Amino acid sequence: LHRNSYVGRSFIQPSTELRQKVVLKKFGVISENVIGKRIILVDDSIVRGNTMAKIVRMLKAYGAKEVHLRIASPPLKYPCFMGINIPSKKELLAANFTVDEICAQLGADSIQYLSIEGLVRAVRGSSNRENGYCTACLSGEYPTELEW
Repeated sequence: LHRNSYVGRSFIQPSTELRQKVVLKKFGVISENVIGKRIILVDDSIVRGNTMAKIVRMLKAYGAKEVHLRIASPPLKYPCFMGINIPSKKELLAANFTVDEICAQLGADSIQYLSIEGLVRAVRGSSNRENGYCTACLSGEYPTELEW
């Protein structure tokens, strides 16, 4: 998979149509590196799943034997009001489907996410201080009261 670094982030595009166009411009497949191979894709997160679904389809169309996903965050299940503007659960793939359903929707052969505990351990390192990290979009536990 070749990534065009001159194309912006698909996640922040205002519409599904624009996000899909960005994905097609952003990634290319080098077929001789893919044909008959088991591919493991690592990504920081899956929000809507649009980008990953297109990449998985692209790799399989170019002859990948299997495509496995490894996600370096827990599933994003809750809206974020503290940083990234994700105002509702309906936009979040993991809020609406099980891990197996997500795997099937994306067309992958397997998917594994990092746990919340694993994420906190990774960013905390060897420090013994309390968590202190906002995990609201992962756990649904917001650090402040929210008015619904």
